[in-house]
Order: sequence, then C-alpha cells, then structure tokens
Amino acid sequence: MIVNHRVSLLLVLGLYAADAKALVWPDVPERIEHGLASQDPNARRMAARELRTLTRSTGIELVMKALVDPDAEVRLAAAEAATSLRVLPATEAVLGWLGDRDARLRLEACEVARALPEPRAVPPLARALSDADVAVRAAAAAALGEQASSDAVAPLLGRLDDASPVVRVEIAQALAKLGDARAVVPLVGKVQDSVSEVRAAVARALGELGDARASQALVLVLRDSVDEVRIEALAALGRLRAADAVDAIAPLVQERKPALHQAALSALGHIGSREAVRVLIGSLGAADDANASQRSPVRDALLSAGPVAVTELTTLLSGSPPPLVAASAAWVIGAAHADSHASDLIAAMRRGVLPAAAALRGLGGAGSADSIAVVLEFVDDSNAAVRTEALSAAGALLDPARPDGRAVEPLAATLADVRLSLGERATVATLLGKTGAARAATALVPLLSVKDVPLRLSAIDALGMLGPGDGSSDAALLKLLRDPDAGVRLHAAVALADAGGIAAREALLGKLDAGEEIDRAALLTALGGIVSRQPSTAATERLARALDVAAGPERDAVIIALARSHPPAAFPALTALARSPDADDRRTLTTALASHVPRDAASESRALPTPSPTEAPSLLLATLRDSDGTVRAEAAWALGEAGSPSQLSALESLFADAEPAVAANAAAAVGRIAERAKDGSLAVRILCPKLEDERALVRVNVLAGLSLSGSRCADGASERRLLATDVDPVRAAAALAIVRSRKSADDVRALERCVNGDRSGAVARRCRDAPRPVSLVTHSVEIYVAVGSSSAPSPHAPFAIEGADGLVHAGVADRRGAVFDPMAPDGELSLQRVGERLRGAAGPTP
Repeated sequence: MIVNHRVSLLLVLGLYAADAKALVWPDVPERIEHGLASQDPNARRMAARELRTLTRSTGIELVMKALVDPDAEVRLAAAEAATSLRVLPATEAVLGWLGDRDARLRLEACEVARALPEPRAVPPLARALSDADVAVRAAAAAALGEQASSDAVAPLLGRLDDASPVVRVEIAQALAKLGDARAVVPLVGKVQDSVSEVRAAVARALGELGDARASQALVLVLRDSVDEVRIEALAALGRLRAADAVDAIAPLVQERKPALHQAALSALGHIGSREAVRVLIGSLGAADDANASQRSPVRDALLSAGPVAVTELTTLLSGSPPPLVAASAAWVIGAAHADSHASDLIAAMRRGVLPAAAALRGLGGAGSADSIAVVLEFVDDSNAAVRTEALSAAGALLDPARPDGRAVEPLAATLADVRLSLGERATVATLLGKTGAARAATALVPLLSVKDVPLRLSAIDALGMLGPGDGSSDAALLKLLRDPDAGVRLHAAVALADAGGIAAREALLGKLDAGEEIDRAALLTALGGIVSRQPSTAATERLARALDVAAGPERDAVIIALARSHPPAAFPALTALARSPDADDRRTLTTALASHVPRDAASESRALPTPSPTEAPSLLLATLRDSDGTVRAEAAWALGEAGSPSQLSALESLFADAEPAVAANAAAAVGRIAERAKDGSLAVRILCPKLEDERALVRVNVLAGLSLSGSRCADGASERRLLATDVDPVRAAAALAIVRSRKSADDVRALERCVNGDRSGAVARRCRDAPRPVSLVTHSVEIYVAVGSSSAPSPHAPFAIEGADGLVHAGVADRRGAVFDPMAPDGELSLQRVGERLRGAAGPTP
C-alpha cells in the first residue's frame, strides 16, 4: 500500500513470517546437540532435520558437526540446513562427498557449493562434470557458474558437448553467469544444437555475455522453427544493442503471435537506434496500441529507446499523423518526462493534430510550471474525458512547495460548474490546496460544511496543504474537531497541524483544560504540529502539566506534542520520561526525540544536525541500552535521524542485538549518517561485513543504507549474489543498491538477468527503472497501524515501513496504534513484507 507523507493515515499491515525461523526456545539447541550425539541413527536424523529451525549463530557448530556424521541421511539433512542458514564453511566440508558412491551426497555437495560459493570448490566441481549421473553433472555445472572464478570457464567449455541436453543447458547458463568473453565463440558454435532448449539457453547466454561478435549468429537464429528459441534470440539481440540486426527483426513486428510480436518490439526498443525507433513508430496505432490512455508493448519499447525516440516522436507530431498515432506519441513523451518538449505537445494540440485529452495526458508527465496555464483552460471543458485529463495533469504540475496563484481563480470558478460530479469537485478542491496560495482558502472553507464526506475531506486536506496563512480557516477547522465523524476529526487535526497559527494554538491549549467533549487525540495531533512551528514556553509548560495526568493512548500523544515543541522548558519532562518504568513511555519518548534536535532553518533538510542544547542525542544514546527491545529499536532509528558520525560506534554494537528490528534500524541509521556526512567509507566499513547477517530485515537495511550513501562493497559481488539468490525484499534492496551505483559490466549483466528472469515483478521493475533521487526535504509523518482486515488502529502492532529512500523502519506501534516519524524523507511510504517476526511486540503478532 502506498501512502502520502503529508497526511496522517491508516496503514493496514499484514506482516507475515513465511520464511522466518520459529521462535527458538533456549533448550532447543541443547536438545538437538543431545540428539546428534545419540548412538541411535534415527535420533540423529530427527535432530539433523531440526537444524534448519535454528539461527545461524546457534546452529553453525551443530551443522558442521552433523556434516561429518557417519549416517548419510544425517549428512544430507545437515547440508540442507547449511544452505538454509548460510553456513559458509559447509562448502569445503562437503567437497569430499563429490567422490562418494551415493549419488544423493554428490548432488547435495553441488547444491551446497552452488548456494555457498568457495574458490577451492572449482577443481572438484570441474571433475564432477564427468560424473556418471546426469543430475550430478548438471548440478556441478550450475555450481561452477556461481563460483565467480575464471578458473571455472575452461572445464565448462570442455563439456559443452555433453550427451545430456539438461547438462548443456546448465553449462550455457553457467558460462553466462561467469561473464567471460572466452565463452562467446564456443557458444556461437552451439546455436544450431539439435535440442531447442539448448539453442534457447545458448541464445540467452550470448545475450547476457554482451559480446557483439554473437550478433550475426543470433540473426540466423531468428529463422529457428521453435518460437521460444526465436524469442530468446530477439531478447539477446536487444541486450547486445545490435543495430545491424534491425532489418532482420523488423518483419517480426508484424507477427500475429503475441509473444513473438512483443519480443520483437522489446528488442528494437533496447537497440534504440534511429532505424529501430522508426520501425517502432510504424507500429503506433496498431491493434494492441489502440487504447490512447494505456501503456502498450510498442509504447514501452519506445520508452526503452530513450531520447532518440522522443526526438523522433516530436518530429512526428510536427507533421500530420493520424489522431491515434499522435495520441500514442504524446503518451510516450509524457511517460518519458520529456519536459523540454511540452511546447511541442501544445503546438500539436493547437494545430488540431493532437486530441486535447491526449495532449493533456502528455503534459501531465512532460509539462512544467509554464504549462499549467494551458492545462487550466480545460478543467471545465464540456467533454468529461478532457476534464478528467486536465484535472489529472493539473494535479501532476501543481506543487504546494512552489505556490502558483495563477491557478486559484480558474479552479475556484470550476467548483461552481454544475456539470462536475462530486468526485470531480473533490479533485478540484485538492488542486486548490496544491496551488499553495493562501487566498485559495476562501473557496475551500465553504466546502467544510457540505454533506458529501469525501468532498469535505478533500477540502480539509487542501487547507492543510496551503500551510500557515492568515489564520482565516483556523476557526472552521477547530469546529470540525467536534464533528461526529472520526475521519473528519482526524483530517481536521492534521490540517491544523500543518496550517494552524497562534490563535489556533491558544484555542487548543484552552481546550486541554475545558470540560467540553472533544476528541483529545485529534486535539493533541493538531497541537503537536502547531507548536513545532509556533513554539512558546507557555505552551510547552502547559503540555508538561498535561503529561502529569495523561494516561493510556492520550499519554503518547502528549509526549509527542511536548517533544515537538522546541523551548528548553520541554527537556526536564522528557528527561524524566527516560527514567519511566513504563516501556511505552520510553519508546514514545525515543521516537519523538529526533524532533528535539535543531534543524537547518525551516527547510528540515537532511544536513547533519547541529549540536543540541537539549542534549537529546545523549538521551538517545542512553536508550540504545534500554532493557526493552522495542525501545532500543526506536532509539536506533531516531539516532539515524539525529545522530552524527561520532555515534556510529554505538550503533555498530547493535548488530549483535537479538531483536531483528534493533539491528535493522541500526543499519538504516548508519546509512543515513554516512549519507549526511557525504562519507560512503563509513557505510562500507560498518555495513559490508553485515551482508551475511542471517536476518532478512537486517540485510534489507544494510543494502539500503549502502545505496543511500552511494557505496558498494568491494567489487559488488556480494550485492549481485544477493540479487540473484535471496528472498524478495532483500533482492529488491540489492537491486536498488546496484542501480544507484553501477560499477561494472557485471552489474549491468546482473540487472539484465533480473529484468528478464526475476520471479518477482516488483524486483524486476526495480532492476529496470532508474531510481528517483532521494529528496533532501523531510516531513513529520504520523501513521496509524491496523493488523489484518481490521480498520481500527492496533496498539503495539508490529510494522515495517519502507520510505522513499529505501530504508525500512521496523518496530511496534504505540498505545494509540500509531507510528510517529519526525524526519521521514519526502516521497512515498509502502508496506514492506519481510520474512521475520518482530519479536518483543507487546500486542498482536502478525
């Protein structure tokens, strides 16, 4: 689920632990050790099968012991556990099995070597390529491909004519992974293999090797009688950027078989030459490109071609193409965010060549602030489709951070148009907020009393987007804090937090003492935001007194509001909370302490914090040693937001913490501090050794921290291995690390393999797409967490939320069922599914 930072939200979580280790009771390792020492083979087998339930730290010694057991069944179970737990010394221990008479042991030795590469494994694996058992030979070939050793190339080439097609396929794939140019010519000789699966594997391997010498051989493969082979050849030619193959590929664009047709388009898009682009343009408006508003294979291919395609499409629009072709061209220009060509879209629309709806769709992606005037001409168009595109484009172009008063009057006038549906009016209200112009409040305040709840909520949120103004909307928003609808109260509180002024602050402080019925959680949410912008000693003292009597969920809201106020008067109360016997108090304090560290001016930039007169960093360092794991987790996360390089040693010690969330948040903190310090070497020194951590959540943040600081480990082999072999969240993080900092041709090949073959579409997209720059701007954000299908916030619910910078914040919600982050990077938040249970949660487990 994707959420917007500037709104306090309900985020429905469903963390799962599908690939997690179950909770390991203290006596389990002792029981397994006792079982492995038994004289009864059955007892040892049962114990060996339990090895996979251990953590690596508790299981490594027992696994190594079981690998030398005299019973084959015990050794096989231990080998599977070694792979699962990533017990690196296991590979050398099993190499002797390659000479065993039991084919199962030989096969398992290959599997261990494949999962846990070891340079010394190459010679025995090379000998295993001559094994009598086909499965062993195939497994040995696959294992050699994972060893990242040039010594593996020669033995693989020597077996390229193996009698078994299965083995030949594995050899071709292994040679592709090794990326050695010596394999190109021998593989070219196998493009005419008698078995189609081998021919397909060879074509794929030649593409991954990226050597132009293979181009002509692959062109010949385009005539193969088997479609799957031709598709692999097309993909390979695309990877090779084989401009000399365009003429051979062009006829396949007209293929009626969808798979071949799409493969040809994709290949031309990857080639990206002017000739390839012109062939693609000839397919615009065809049967599978008939929907003007949706992506299609040919549009995707043109996007892949990059600037050359945009130039050719702009030239096309300067002529007189058919309307559907022109609409497709505008779609691609918009999707490419080619803002320098917005004027070409407008000119084509004015000439009547480009339909208005298509032009507006393109401007939504390729437009700039200068385009908004043109877009506003159509927000009240009589054609509903044109209105929809105009409103969508305006939403993409307006940014409250860059106020644009030109849009206020046209949008305000549009609100009165009787042709607009309630949904369209809600969109217009949102756009008024996105103008960032204070005078838009005049049109929005009347909407606060309409009956339609979605329209009211849009108007409330829009007032919040306008930010602090003359206070003209404060009274109306304050009134909504007594609305019977909880959603309305929450949105009003958030709008006040973002836009309320001094008068609203004083009114809210007065309501703290009043006996009137009011949603105190909403009141405190609003007050916390206002005092962070309009602090006063009196307000801080009033909140400190409220803390003395607050209990339960309200207490968390008071703590956060108090921490967000900046005067030194807040600090005595915060210091006392650090000594509270209640872990909930200490955790919420820790969460909010980053608010108490001064930022650069009002921009809330990601620069290193200045020394704090309130000694907040000292408190955070103390909470890193808290007895409660959830407090330590929040302390690690907050120190990443408020800390400096001098605190890295304290964070480094947290990697030994038994709680996954603590170590994971520590990794995130290291990455954030290194990024602010502009010193990637800090991240490399601390994080690279942790890439082998047994906890997926930790590996995710280690990779994200490295990518945030623009760093890689050595030659990047570790990141490439994790991209190829780990669980989905870790592969996604590895992809981001590689994409943000490509080091070599090996990186390019790894990303291409991911794009073309990863089992997760989300991971493949991350490998394919250029990452968005991480914004230097941060915002405070409050997220309400629910578990499962419930819509009610769940106190102490576990969460793992990925920010726009790729870091995952893990922990448990407070007593309100909320998560507060005072310095979330600008952008999107998304639920991150990690295969680990967040232990230490005081409430429901996932």
